Amino acid sequence: MDGTPLLIEAAKAGDPDAWAELYRRYRGPVLAFLTRRTGNRALAEDLTQDTFVRAMACIGGYRWTGKDMGAWIITIARNIMFDHDKRRATRSESTVAAVDDSDAGICVEDLALSAVEAQRICSALSTLTERQRAALTLRYLDDLSSREVAAAIGIRVGALKTLTYRARSNLRRTLEHPRHTGRRPARLAGPR
Repeated sequence: MDGTPLLIEAAKAGDPDAWAELYRRYRGPVLAFLTRRTGNRALAEDLTQDTFVRAMACIGGYRWTGKDMGAWIITIARNIMFDHDKRRATRSESTVAAVDDSDAGICVEDLALSAVEAQRICSALSTLTERQRAALTLRYLDDLSSREVAAAIGIRVGALKTLTYRARSNLRRTLEHPRHTGRRPARLAGPR
C-alpha cells in the first residue's frame, strides 16, 4: 500500500503537505483529461484549479474504498467542466465597447448592504458542519444537481436531501436568531 489512506486522512485534517502531495499526484491526470475534453490548455488549467478547490471542500465526505482516489477527483473535474459549459451556454456575452462606463444606476448604499448581508451569510455558514456546508455550497453556489453533489460528497441522493434539509434549517435558524450579536438584550422597564 502506498500510504494513500493515511494521506487522505491527513488531507481531511487540513494538513497542507498532504494536500500538496495529492495535488502533485493527480494534477497531471486531471489536466490531461480536461485538456482533451475542452481542447483549450488555458481553460483546462483554470478548471484543474477549480477541481482541487472543490475537492478540498468535499474531502470530508470522501471514503477510502481501496480504490485509487483519482476516479473521485476526475469525477469532480468532469462536473466542473459540465458546470462551466452550462454557464457559458447561458451567459450572454457582449463586447467591451458595448459596456457603458457609467454606474448603471448602482447605489453605493445597496452595495454596502449587500456586502453586509454576504458577510452575515458567510458567518452563518461557518456554524454548519463541514459536510452541511459542502452540500449547500455545491448545490446552491456551484449549482450542481443533487446527484452530482451526492457523488462528490460520497453519499446517496436520499441522504443528501436529508443533509441539505437539515443544513438549510440550521442556516435559517442561525440567520433568524444570531447567537452572538455583541450586546445584551435591553431589559424592559417595569415596576420594582
